[in-house]
Amino acid sequence: MKRILIVVPELVDPPGLLGQALIEEGVRYDAVLPVSRFASHAPMQYPGLPSGPGAYAGLVILGGPMSAHEDEAHPFIAETMALAGSFAAAGRPVLGICLGAQILARSLGGEIYRMGRLESGFYQVDLTAEGRQDPLFAGLPGPLTVFQNHYDAVRNIPGAVPLASGGACPVQAYRVGAKTYGLQFHIEVTIDIVRDWIRLFGDAFCRDEPRLLTDLDQQFDRHFRAYRETCQILTRNWLAMT
Repeated sequence: MKRILIVVPELVDPPGLLGQALIEEGVRYDAVLPVSRFASHAPMQYPGLPSGPGAYAGLVILGGPMSAHEDEAHPFIAETMALAGSFAAAGRPVLGICLGAQILARSLGGEIYRMGRLESGFYQVDLTAEGRQDPLFAGLPGPLTVFQNHYDAVRNIPGAVPLASGGACPVQAYRVGAKTYGLQFHIEVTIDIVRDWIRLFGDAFCRDEPRLLTDLDQQFDRHFRAYRETCQILTRNWLAMT
């Protein structure tokens, strides 16, 4: 049975819908939480991040509130960059989501920059011509409505192929090589995950995006069914590369 390694920088951004989709596809995953110092496969003693892919079929890097530049405060960032490189060198797929996409971009020599304001909530992104032909987005024609939550964004990644654009930043998804992908948007969140973010980070989030308080329920009522299907298709497509 295939196993996927998932790096979880923030306790309240768990694998969520992505983890559920993996299990539904008959795949198991190990979650490593480097800040909380916990690993699902070694719950009594934190083993740290592995030095290489080992038997894992692929690597996923999720989001968190820190910047991809905060190496001193968060040593796992440099470790994760090296780990992603080892997976790519072994020909195994890598998927970075939000902060994960920024960590990947930095490891590849790209630029991480602070946007003018927080982008949070459901937004539409458009696939580029390359994105419409890319296997990650197979079965997803046309614009996608996805959940965003980020202050930082990426650009100028050497060798990157932009796959999606929209909202507040021009690069919403990119690919480097055959199997390394970054998604600025989320494909894992549920309404309860976002409610946890509001509880912990609401002073900053809701100042810039008051919709998180005023119409979060309505946003999920309107978009969640299609969003969940998008998450499942993207996860299935990515798994097909393992």
